Amino acid sequence: MNISLQNLMEIQGGFSKKKIFRKFDKNLNKIIIDFSENKKDFYNFLDIYEILKKINISIPQIYEVHMKNKLIVMEDFGDDTFDKLFNEKEPYYLLKIAVDSLIIIQNSLIANDLKTLEKYSYSILKKEISEFVDYYLPYKKISNFPEDEFYGCWENIYKSQNFEFSSFAHKDFEFINLIYLSKNNQHHKCGIIDFQSAFTGFIGWDLFSILENPRIYFTRKYNEDLIKYFYKNVTINVEFNSFRNQYYLLNLGRQTRLLGRWAKLYNYENNNKYIDYINNTQKRIIVCLKNIQSKKLKSIYEKVVIINE
Repeated sequence: MNISLQNLMEIQGGFSKKKIFRKFDKNLNKIIIDFSENKKDFYNFLDIYEILKKINISIPQIYEVHMKNKLIVMEDFGDDTFDKLFNEKEPYYLLKIAVDSLIIIQNSLIANDLKTLEKYSYSILKKEISEFVDYYLPYKKISNFPEDEFYGCWENIYKSQNFEFSSFAHKDFEFINLIYLSKNNQHHKCGIIDFQSAFTGFIGWDLFSILENPRIYFTRKYNEDLIKYFYKNVTINVEFNSFRNQYYLLNLGRQTRLLGRWAKLYNYENNNKYIDYINNTQKRIIVCLKNIQSKKLKSIYEKVVIINE
């Protein structure tokens, strides 16, 4: 297959190595994703597309796959990402249609559907929270941090929680990866993109990704209601309080990693938007600390996040 490279406009592709282009055609605009610098993501995208296309949710249709050049030509959902519309539409409305899509995903997939996906583990968690140690602490000029105690505490919590990592997780289910499709009905208005990093993990991972957004700090007025709504409408084998505790623990891990990521990117790009992200993420972490049971973990964080916020 040959593809015309005329009438292309590059679109910001986030932090990954992929390049994204919009191809302007007379009758139908298309999105072209170039995975040539990350072949693993190319194959992951195709595998996860096969999983999700059978479900009653909105993902862009793939029109062409160019195996040699690692290019995917797909449906163009437009530019109305949730982060752009957040000030125009009722926040609860956007969050609700996103959560409804998550409920359908969780109730539609079985273990056999997810067998090709990487499973979350403590080694992955440790690698993620190490960004906090490697980048955030130097950014804040924090010394004498109890690093061994920090990792040891996380490992003990991980082992004691008995997490059931058997559910689909998009990984980055947040406003920048959700596109509002005004012509669709109900939850189909939530177009889901950028799913090549999906893994098998905690059933509520994507729930806290959307409700605890680190780029935009919005009121948590609806969060607890939507956590309960999600829990009541998915098949789950743990009691609500256990689910809620795991939600906040794993969200704490994610926000911890993001503190390190924003600090790293700020040092690299010197862009003040990352200062805002850091402030938002600190606020999210403070909420997590109020809702977890580990006094030891709280004491470690309070020394470097709350006091130094």
